[in-house]
Amino acid sequence: VRYLKNEAGKVTRVEPWSIVFTDLDTGAILDIVDGRRGQAVRDWIGARPRWWRNRVELVAMDMSTEFRRAVRKVLPKAAITVDHWHVVARANQMVTEVRRRRAHDLHGRRGRATDPAWKYRKLLTCNQENMSSAQRGRMQEIIASDVELGVIWGIKEHVRQLLKTDHIDGFHRAWAELEHAVKATRMREAKSLFTTLKMWRKELLTFCRTRVTNARSEAANLSAKNLKRAARGYRNHEHYRLRLLLYTAAQQAC
Repeated sequence: VRYLKNEAGKVTRVEPWSIVFTDLDTGAILDIVDGRRGQAVRDWIGARPRWWRNRVELVAMDMSTEFRRAVRKVLPKAAITVDHWHVVARANQMVTEVRRRRAHDLHGRRGRATDPAWKYRKLLTCNQENMSSAQRGRMQEIIASDVELGVIWGIKEHVRQLLKTDHIDGFHRAWAELEHAVKATRMREAKSLFTTLKMWRKELLTFCRTRVTNARSEAANLSAKNLKRAARGYRNHEHYRLRLLLYTAAQQAC
């Protein structure tokens, strides 16, 4: 719901987005705030008592530079970790973009079922260690049809290896291998992804050291979406906020 009529009959805009603040230890929802901009994050955290802000040690988030800027402003002593799921999703998107571009470069059209890269396209986003022998054979068929797809798939696997590290030395070694692989290719998609990762290098290292993700926040977001769907949407944000807080409090009590 984006626009509603108020009691006076005038159509007003309703903020369709909400930010859910979650306790990473318990998964409890702390609050729900209208909007999706960094200012909303700054205002909410800034309104907490000083003792509360001083106790925050770690903040997990997706790859939002606006949210990161807001957290650094109001919680300068807290470490920030970026969720690895979003990093892998970016890497998979890079592979998909290259696959689509190469289909046009080689065939002048979109991919078809007769093209190995399209026929087995889901393999390009699969984890290497989870592939069966048959799937590995199909992957070789893809690489034989287009070497660039093999290169970009290898870079995606380098990103995954980086995220598997759990200490500083291993992180730096994996980072150097990823950087070498990216510099060895001219593909703009790989350069773009690596530029993004460089912007988040500090947060990536924090994730690798702590292994803390925002999985609990994602679970809270799912609860919020399910609640909205069950109610066919809420017209009043305060009612929605209170209903969700009460619902999650009951879940925690159980």
